[in-house]
Amino acid sequence: MAVAVRSDVDNLRKEFILSLRKKQTRDSSSAIALSVINFLRKVIMVEKAKTISDLLKSLHAHAKFLSAMEPNELIMVNIVLMTSKLARDELQARKGQEARGYDSLYTLWKEHGPSEAEDTDMKKIKKDLIANIKELIIEIESCRESIASQSTELIFNQDVVMVHSLSKSPTLEAFFANACRSRKFRLLSVVNSAEVDDSPDYTTPIQFADVASKIVDTTKVVLPSVAVFPDGSCLVPAGGLSIALVAQKHSVPVYVLAPFYKMTPFFIPDPCAMNTFKKAAMPFEFSRKSAGLVEIIQPAFDMIPAQLINLFVSNSSCIIPAHINRLKEDYYHPEDISIY
Repeated sequence: MAVAVRSDVDNLRKEFILSLRKKQTRDSSSAIALSVINFLRKVIMVEKAKTISDLLKSLHAHAKFLSAMEPNELIMVNIVLMTSKLARDELQARKGQEARGYDSLYTLWKEHGPSEAEDTDMKKIKKDLIANIKELIIEIESCRESIASQSTELIFNQDVVMVHSLSKSPTLEAFFANACRSRKFRLLSVVNSAEVDDSPDYTTPIQFADVASKIVDTTKVVLPSVAVFPDGSCLVPAGGLSIALVAQKHSVPVYVLAPFYKMTPFFIPDPCAMNTFKKAAMPFEFSRKSAGLVEIIQPAFDMIPAQLINLFVSNSSCIIPAHINRLKEDYYHPEDISIY
């Protein structure tokens, strides 16, 4: 029986990784988050965890597996850790206790662990956990709409807004599409000259070389995020750091759209190690002659420090970078973070 369950879980893993890697272009972050949580829901239903400890160990193992398979997709680990916190909260609810997050210094000396309730009815816990996962799915699906609804509070009439990677971020597109309904403003979309410009009709495309000259007329800069770290720094599409530096020099506020599932609860010692690299756009003849002789490094992301960002726009509210670390308590459990 155990061998059959293990085989079913391995098949689910293979199908999930294959579905990600067979796609030529990367899915949106929300689509990846939804695919991960649906994968976890299937795994929880297939596995026969007898105790809450077994369930948590299984989730931690899946987090390490996904991190090893796709080290550049921090969203996957975030979703697994969120699911693990839901399991811990469900256990505390079964025991009639409040969900413990980041305890005070007076209670840290006490040993708290899932072993306190080994005799808990796991069938009931798994059933309630699946229901909580469905609620998390609904929250992820409504995240884009929630962020877009805040656009009218940040974008005003006669604003000149500069954006980057607009066509590659559905959340960013929804944000400005909602703002266009009630605000009259000018939108400057920074595009790469080597890529096809497929920006919406209401934008004015500009090249990277024109950012420094156009920033003088700009009143706001809005960027999409790839990952947000506890110190308030974040990963953005390549080119975002240059725009943020120019904006700081001219005292232009920088806003970053940050859905809750992109908020990573741990620090990355070396952000360059998790950066992916894009294929450099070179003429075929030059590429043929230089094959194996020249290595062109073209990173996909930039790391923006917290001091260059004025505001993070999340699905619940707007947050300054100094307060990002406080959101860990809402979505993650400290024991899960320390294990990972």
